[in-house]
Amino acid sequence: EKLNIEQLIELAPELIVTFGIDNNNAAIINLQKSGLKILIQADWMEQSPLGKAEWIKLYGALFGKEKEANALFNTIVKEYNNAKVLVTTQRPIATVLYGSMYQDQWFVARGSSWAAQFIKDAKANYLWKDLKGSGSLGLSLENILDKAKTANYWIATGSFKSLSELEKLNPHYSQFDACSTKNVYTFEAKLGATGGTIFYELSPARPDLVLKDYIKIFHPKLLPDYTFTFAQKLK
Repeated sequence: EKLNIEQLIELAPELIVTFGIDNNNAAIINLQKSGLKILIQADWMEQSPLGKAEWIKLYGALFGKEKEANALFNTIVKEYNNAKVLVTTQRPIATVLYGSMYQDQWFVARGSSWAAQFIKDAKANYLWKDLKGSGSLGLSLENILDKAKTANYWIATGSFKSLSELEKLNPHYSQFDACSTKNVYTFEAKLGATGGTIFYELSPARPDLVLKDYIKIFHPKLLPDYTFTFAQKLK
């Protein structure tokens, strides 16, 4: 249901939380001119998994629940570190490809990105771990195939439901060994009760669950009774 400015002010007289990429968001400026107080959330700029989760402390302060927020964050940190302990003695043997084509480029996550950090903490060998920076780099499919054709696992970005759907989108995907061995996973296929992607809605606040999913993928024997929260293996 669409709401006009007056309805927004009535529903949220104190504060509206949103996000912005730069200082040129006309919608935010108009809301401020209408008397609304705007808070910019920038958790998406954090490059460490736990850094994203720590933003829960901000909401604890906003709602007068600092104690509860701190306790919850500390639990998340504990669970994340406990998950890392599980793989302490594991060697990062498995090679990992991450991403998928967007138009005519494949944007690989750089070595200091949150995606690379998850794979590292789960004790697997991300093939672009030595690529400096925290953003992404656009490469051609030929570049990706040259380096990652024989990757043991492929973490595909996108809400694919099956390998056939993936390969139908781009027939060249079938050239990756991970497709023939059926070791392709996505974190974006599961939807919540209202149709939203669970990974986008929950993962920034629960990196411990994301890490456990990765460990379940690369070292399944370490979490025999664990059920994926976000990840889904394509069949």
